[in-house]
Amino acid sequence: MKGMKVATGLALLLGVAGQAQAAEPYAKQVLDSLVLTGNVGNNNANPLDVLGAPDSKFLAMGGPGAYVLLDMGVTPIVDGIGPDLEIREQGTAAGGVDEQYRVLISDSTDPASFVLVGTGTAFSLLDIAGTGLSSARYVRIEDLSTATSNSTTPGSDIESVTSLHASGSGSLPPVTGLSYTLTGNGVRLTWTRMTGSGVTGYNIRKSTDGLRFDSNASWTATDLESAFLDTQTSQSHVGDVWYAVSVQYTGGESALQVVHVPSGKLTLHDQIVHLGDSSTPTWEQPSPSSNKLTLTFNLPEVPRGPTVKLNFQLFDVDYSKNRLVINGHGPRSLPVQSDVSWLGMSLIVESGQFLQGTNTIEIYSRDSSGGNAVNSLDDFQIGKIELTRMNP
Repeated sequence: MKGMKVATGLALLLGVAGQAQAAEPYAKQVLDSLVLTGNVGNNNANPLDVLGAPDSKFLAMGGPGAYVLLDMGVTPIVDGIGPDLEIREQGTAAGGVDEQYRVLISDSTDPASFVLVGTGTAFSLLDIAGTGLSSARYVRIEDLSTATSNSTTPGSDIESVTSLHASGSGSLPPVTGLSYTLTGNGVRLTWTRMTGSGVTGYNIRKSTDGLRFDSNASWTATDLESAFLDTQTSQSHVGDVWYAVSVQYTGGESALQVVHVPSGKLTLHDQIVHLGDSSTPTWEQPSPSSNKLTLTFNLPEVPRGPTVKLNFQLFDVDYSKNRLVINGHGPRSLPVQSDVSWLGMSLIVESGQFLQGTNTIEIYSRDSSGGNAVNSLDDFQIGKIELTRMNP
């Protein structure tokens, strides 16, 4: 790929569109860059389009090997509570795909002094706490994407860089009072309605890791609204969800404000079931319904984190050969609980065994050798089956 080396010290003149004023928490100057042309040319190759507030203008970096070095001026990246740095990569918002990039920071222009913050995709929020720096004036973004090499906007499409904790900044005011409530219909977000002639509406985005948000807004709201209901996420979702709300102005978009909705529990079956092949008159369910219980349920996404808990109440489980199968994966043993009384127990299950969408759990009663011999099955009761996340 051909590259275009940009001279050191490029900046827009004060007052020109896209230029960040001194107190605004955006990139103010391009110190250095290498922009590549991809395989068919680059129609968005101007590094100056990264400067200033989010305004839908962007630099198509060109692919791996491309970079841009930015000066945040008097509003450096500061280590505060939560994410410290917002980088917007246009991706799907510009009709392309969300692409990956690497972010490094330093308080010096010495190339050897830069330390890695992390990688981002689309709109990303990054925390500099792990870098050892309390603040950093300079940001270097390196392109990692090959997904759009054959387009006229090759590589990652960087729109803006924002310091989220810059003191005394004059940025476009973000939304305030953002909070959520869980309702029977989904997750309801509320915020304080912004006033002013420049406010045109709000953008709402959703994330399952709290750091990477789609470049396209998941939903939009008008300037007259101050609430939104996400009916796609139920009160009993498994896996944390984050929502980001920004204010859309005639002159650009504010930084994202984020609210975290921790996962609750998903009740899979709240009735008592007797599995086996013999009647026991004194039990809550005297007669067995079958030797197998099948549970079918939907998940909006694969549970976040490496593992989740499958919780249930068990009554008189005598054999270790009783089986539990998740989405057809190799069977695992149901815990033994031989007391003739109810006891809450759990299984730790790998999150990867679950699917986005429809899932199935099958619970089997077996004989002492793991078989299905008539009149020899283990009779037990099971109830209150729930799926919950693992607490950190």
